Amino acid sequence: MVNGCPLEACIARPADKDRVYSLKDHLLAVADSCGNQCGDRPDRLRFLAGLLHDAGKSSRAWQDYIQGKVKKGVPHSFAGAMLFAAVFAELLETWRPSRQDRKNLCHLAVSLTQILYNHHGRVEDINGDFPPWTGVFAPVDILETDIPGLLNLVALYFPEIYDRLQMYIGGPQSLVEAISSIAGPDRWQRWTNEMLTRVEKLLREGNPYETGARLCLQRENARLISADRLHAGSFTIDESSYLSPDRAVPARDRIRHYCNQRRSEMTGQADLSILDVREKWRKIAVDNFLANKLEKIFTLELPTGYGKTMTALSVALQSVAQGLSKRIIYVAPYLSILSQSASEIKAATGLSVLIHHHLSALQGLVEHELVEDLLLETWQAPVVATTFNQLFLALFPYRAQNTLRLAGLRDSFVIVDEPQIVNADAWNVFLAMAEAATTEMGVKFLFVTATMPGTGGGVFGRVVSLGRAEPVSNRYQVEVGENEDEDSLAGKALESYHTFGSTAVILNTVRDAAEVYRRVRDGAQKGEVYFLSGQMTPLHKKEKIAAIKSSLKDGRSVLVVCTQVLEAGVDLSFKQLFRALPVIPSLVQAAGRVNRHGEGGKGKLFVFDFYRGGEKKTRPYVYRDWEQREVTDICLTANKIFDEAATGQLVRQYYQMCFQRNTRQAGLEKILEGARGCYAAPAGLSPFGRHVPQYGVFVPLIFGELPPEVELAMKKFGCTKPDEIWDRYASKGFLSSLEYVDKKQFMGLMQHFIVQVPEETAGEVGEPVEKRAILRIKGNSLYSEETGLSSINASDEREIWFI
Repeated sequence: MVNGCPLEACIARPADKDRVYSLKDHLLAVADSCGNQCGDRPDRLRFLAGLLHDAGKSSRAWQDYIQGKVKKGVPHSFAGAMLFAAVFAELLETWRPSRQDRKNLCHLAVSLTQILYNHHGRVEDINGDFPPWTGVFAPVDILETDIPGLLNLVALYFPEIYDRLQMYIGGPQSLVEAISSIAGPDRWQRWTNEMLTRVEKLLREGNPYETGARLCLQRENARLISADRLHAGSFTIDESSYLSPDRAVPARDRIRHYCNQRRSEMTGQADLSILDVREKWRKIAVDNFLANKLEKIFTLELPTGYGKTMTALSVALQSVAQGLSKRIIYVAPYLSILSQSASEIKAATGLSVLIHHHLSALQGLVEHELVEDLLLETWQAPVVATTFNQLFLALFPYRAQNTLRLAGLRDSFVIVDEPQIVNADAWNVFLAMAEAATTEMGVKFLFVTATMPGTGGGVFGRVVSLGRAEPVSNRYQVEVGENEDEDSLAGKALESYHTFGSTAVILNTVRDAAEVYRRVRDGAQKGEVYFLSGQMTPLHKKEKIAAIKSSLKDGRSVLVVCTQVLEAGVDLSFKQLFRALPVIPSLVQAAGRVNRHGEGGKGKLFVFDFYRGGEKKTRPYVYRDWEQREVTDICLTANKIFDEAATGQLVRQYYQMCFQRNTRQAGLEKILEGARGCYAAPAGLSPFGRHVPQYGVFVPLIFGELPPEVELAMKKFGCTKPDEIWDRYASKGFLSSLEYVDKKQFMGLMQHFIVQVPEETAGEVGEPVEKRAILRIKGNSLYSEETGLSSINASDEREIWFI
């Protein structure tokens, strides 16, 4: 007996004012976006997948849920997967394709079945023995849906199997039997064998990693998810989503005026040769791009302070002006770099910038899947600024929802800033997937840094260099010194501060930085001494950086003790800098904060091995790769003293020696596993190495002036102080009462007052609230106005991940 609700009467989502969202209309719209009813067989299968993806919503239980008659969610994805597989079996019998076509169709159909089953969940592996619903849902569960309505809809577009579909309509039990037979050796196992046979043939015919990466790219998933979510959210992709050549040309010309203005402002404060070389290399890079504009992957190597952001942006705008790209996506490793660069891009071009980064605090707040802001998730804006984490989720999706941003990647120009920060074990895998995106989706990638890693291990085509600039002046000298501990380092930092003025100290771990800061603070006699680390609220860090910039600009003596938070992307310049021994690329990035604009005599960078308490070497906690540490030590043993002119050769020597010792090819095996249907192998790959759980702690304190957007958000939600933000968050029913856009804005407001900390620190300072993912600080006194939560000790194995 069929218990479904008549398809014609079903809705896909709650009514909005006078508009009713018909389920049938939704199925047809998604089908049209996914495939073509009049196309070839693969396109017709995609159309079929779209037509059936939400078939389970025709059950009475789901309709009761969406209409608010019951509160508990009702699974529905299994029904679409079951019906799709059953219809495909009939089509395969009717079409009788050639042997090769059959393999191609089975590959696509198995993938689509898996995608349909998981289109509201995680990206899961294909099981070669059983279809995905086995052991969770029984074939008889299909009778909960409107079988007649769904199959009559299918029959309109697949008339060749009309009679078979009518048989199922007249005898629903025969459909149950057909779905049961899918799990047998003649159906699912044979289909997956056909799929694997095709995959292995493709892998043998070319470079297996290059081919495997193209097969791994979740384009079919993205096609369905984008069609589903965009229609469900009434979101239309139109001309405003793209950057047209007509808009790119004036933006490109405006950069020239912006750079000239900056040059005028800095004349007299910076080395003229550096100011001149910025414009020179911007022109060289653009000219080199135009000479190679049909290529897909580019590199640009410029010393820190040589205007790499404006140069890369000029190249990207040139690509759009030439009609080669339709969107610019700027990608940075850290939020501190992202916000600064996004502001600079907007000021230089006059274009609006969509900033997208992940709010981990959103996870687990509600039982059902959170509906994300589609504009953010799909990157449907002319210019997007996002993080390494978000780009990796597009290429290595963990959940079906993550594939949404693949729609934004298509035909885009992607600027990857500071790529050397990507973990070495992930680098080749990332490159291979990036190259696959250039081949399959028309993407162009530009990697821009002062310390470019090798690309030969993960890119199998051509990589074009747009330029590699050598320093025009020696802004700094590096000296490798003796071992230091907290006391000896604090003494040297204070001496530098009193003698030379602007001084910075960069340590490898939060605890090391906090201990050195405590010592220099006590000896600075109320001077301008600052601390920075990742264990401070965003508002607190922003206020500290603004204060440091103001002091440096006014020429006052400043002493900063910090973690690597200043190492890349922050436009600060010091006369002397002390750096606990890292690896070569990090050392060179740190050097970029020394005499950055050539504004004075040659600056000094002192490098040393740091021993906590004079005994514990903390470098391995952060730089875990022993080969990279060993190569760094070899390079620095041979170069105890060197200046900026020698850094380029030193970096190239470092990467060459690292590659000779370890080509990092093992990671590429994940791509081959993914190509064979083991999607979980590459899924969720992190750009920063292994993941350590983070816990958000809400700190209701304000530092400095509130940014306008924070003030507006507080006003919108009726909050006059941070404590009231927490009260809203913790109150029962508040979050569930918000529309998804308002919920996103509210959680974005909270993020300004949240510190991400390791588990041990969270347990010590945080107070949990029932059914809430974020903790509240137990007492404001636990949060230091100087160091935030940085002085709360966590174990060495965890605290270093929160630099």
